[in-house]
Amino acid sequence: MVGLLITFCLISCKKQDLPVKPQPSSFAAVMENNTVSFPAGGGTTNIIVKGGTDGWWVTMPSNTWCQVTKTYGSGDFKIPVTIKANTTGVAREITVTINPTFSLPAVAIKLMQSN
Repeated sequence: MVGLLITFCLISCKKQDLPVKPQPSSFAAVMENNTVSFPAGGGTTNIIVKGGTDGWWVTMPSNTWCQVTKTYGSGDFKIPVTIKANTTGVAREITVTINPTFSLPAVAIKLMQSN
């Protein structure tokens, strides 16, 4: 009886019955039309994420003038970016970082706005 129970356990716990572990794919993030500089009046563009099977999340310094509408996701996606008008009289810049899963290198994009 014990031998039958052990045999049943060994047969039902085969490795091939386990789900396939996700594998990293290539990852890239670029600004649509290479737009990284904005006029004082502001503007909009997209960050194009090529994530394949990878998840990703966005980090950036706290601010009130540069906004992204989606801060995490997976796969391929266009993240809308809105730059508000610059009324400070001083040029400004911010770095938006897109962090992929699987310990792949992050992509940092510096955005600049004139005064």
